[in-house]
Formats: sequence, structure tokens, C-alpha cells
Amino acid sequence: MTDPSRAATAPVRIDITALAAGGDGVGRDAGGRVTFVPRAAPDDRLRVHVVHETASYARAEIAEIETPGASRVAPPCPHFRERCGGCQWQHVARAAQLTAKQAIVAGALRKLAGVRIHPIADPAPALGWRRRARFHVAQGRAELYALGSDRVLPIDHCPQLEPALDAAYAVVRAATPPDGELALVLAHDGRIAVATERAWRGAARLVGRAGIAGVLAGDVASGEVVLEIEPGLWSAPWDFAQASAAGNAALVAQARSALGRGPGRLLELHAGAGNFTRGFVAEGWDVTPSDVAAPPRPPPGFVAGAAHDVLARLAGPWDAIALDPPRTGAAEAIDGIVRAAPRTIVYVSCDPATLARDAARLAGYRATDAWPLDVMPQTAHVEVVMRLERAAV
Repeated sequence: MTDPSRAATAPVRIDITALAAGGDGVGRDAGGRVTFVPRAAPDDRLRVHVVHETASYARAEIAEIETPGASRVAPPCPHFRERCGGCQWQHVARAAQLTAKQAIVAGALRKLAGVRIHPIADPAPALGWRRRARFHVAQGRAELYALGSDRVLPIDHCPQLEPALDAAYAVVRAATPPDGELALVLAHDGRIAVATERAWRGAARLVGRAGIAGVLAGDVASGEVVLEIEPGLWSAPWDFAQASAAGNAALVAQARSALGRGPGRLLELHAGAGNFTRGFVAEGWDVTPSDVAAPPRPPPGFVAGAAHDVLARLAGPWDAIALDPPRTGAAEAIDGIVRAAPRTIVYVSCDPATLARDAARLAGYRATDAWPLDVMPQTAHVEVVMRLERAAV
């Protein structure tokens, strides 16, 4: 939250030199202290109010843009201009976004000797790519949180949503959903599933409108709420799935390429609903997918359990291990992976910092290649596929 005393603080000048992993612009104050500024763009010259400071860094908010950087552009969404927190970088040109993400990945992986970092892939459209979304509903209005606060902004339209999902969202929003969380997901055949956190008497009336195939209101389902979002991949509105169909297709293709052709025995950790499983099977691998809990329609051979437990329970040997852990990484599974001693590891990560940490702990393995992918334009998120090989004895 912003320090209420900031308005009484004299603004200071900051030159923004880069974009940070969390999305903020980064510069240094007159004393050389690192300062993070939301909604800043590379090469901006700003006057800022410092809202939080320590001996080593400060956080600030823009008071005035004295000289905009060359990559600063007009954001296309009015809600972004109202400080909607759903995106971080609509004010930054796409080329600069890609450059920033490439630099973020390179910086995170800089201590992994010999790893080749490939040019970042840009598979998703700049807008209209999101096939799943969540909103907060308060007093019957669907909203998103404002940047860096618990304040909410009514959202009538989101240019990040695929057009069909945005149209369905408008119908749901007009029907006054119950307070709490609201989720929507779009399947590859155009059908949409909706979920609300609480019971909703009007839920059944939405089925058949704007492509809505089903609504899950609390624990009551009307219509179909588990949809095939891609061939062979099923999801309900609350389930995790990559937000961009085009981005996910590129991510799966890159993971397949990093692993290479089978045959061989592959243990897949953090497999979820089988997003990567399908591609690995198509490459000729004998895949054992696993995750902490079974998805609505588990892929064949699915094993439920935490990654470290699965590694301890299942007999090897494994020719390869693939994993796609959450943002916190796979620290608890690293020792078990090393003991399993696969020839190849393919690690898919949404956080370059935790990827670097885990890769450095994989004793006896060398990271050979890392492929960054920007699957969520206008945000600071970046995916990385990394291949590691067991060192020759």
C-alpha cells in the first residue's frame, strides 16, 4: 500500500534503466540506491515520490514523467490507465517488453556456466490472448484489484480476453453474479465454463447464452463445467491452465523439442491435467505423469502424490524426468531427482529465479540450453524451458 505521507515528501528525480522481474521500472537515486517504480518504462526520466525505503532499496510512485523513454506507449485499455493491476506493461512497446524479459532470464541464469540462452519466442498476440480469467465480485459488480492495493475497479471489458470469452464475461457480469470470486475458461471448440465461489440462483439461466456450456455455482453444477480446452486436455474454471492457447502450443512444442524423441521411460512431475504429457507421449516416451492431486480427467498412468513422495515410491530407472512446478519451484524434489539419475531433465518454469536456484542444486547435471517464451504479453511473466544433461562420469 502507498504511504499516505508521500504527498508531503518532495519528489526526487530517477532515470529508469531497466524493467525488473516483478514488472517495476528500476533506477538509482542520487545516492546510488536502487529504486523500484511501478508503471515506469525504460529510459524514462521521472520525478517520483518515495513511498517505502530501506538502506539498500526504495519503492516509489510516479509524480511526473519529465521525459518519456522511447519505448513508452499509450496503453490501449482505459482500465490500465485507472491503475488496474491485471497487467504491468501495457505502457511499454512490445519490442521493449521482449528485450526486458530476455534480460531478466539472462540475469537470473547468469551463474549457470555454459548454458545457452536462446532468443525469446513471441508466440501470442499482443492482446486478446487470454482464454481463462478470474475476477472479484463485490456488491454484484465484477472487478479487478487496483495496482498494489486492495481497492477494486469495476471492469466492463478486458482487451486481454479472447473475444468469445470477453463476450461471455459481459453476459455473466450483467446477470449480477454473487459476491466472491468468479472464474471463466474457454475451450478450443468455443464453449465456455463459468464458476462462482458462492451459490447462485441465476446460474442455470446462463447455460446456452454466449457460448456458456455450464456454470458451477458453489458446489452446484448446471450444464458442463469440465471442458476440453485443447484436444486431450480437460479443465474446469478453477483449474490451472496456461492462459494463452497460442502461447501454450509454443511452450509444449519447445518442451517436446528439448526432451527429444523416445523411446524411454519418462517420469513427469507436476504434470497437472497432462498439458505436456500429450506431447511427450507423441514423441514416443513411456510417460508416468504425477502431481499432488488428480485432475478432473487424469491422463493414463497418472500417479497422485507430492513430487518428492512420488520419486521415493516409484521404482526407476528413469531415462528422463520432466517437471513444471509452481512459481516456488521444486526445492523439495531436487535430491530425489539427483538420486533417480536420469540422463536428461527438462524443467519448465514460470520463475527464472527459482529455476536458477534449482538448476544449481542439481548436482551432477549441466544446464545446456534455456528457451524463454513470452506467453503472456503486457505482463512481466515469462516462461523458460531448460534442458539439463547428466555429466559424464
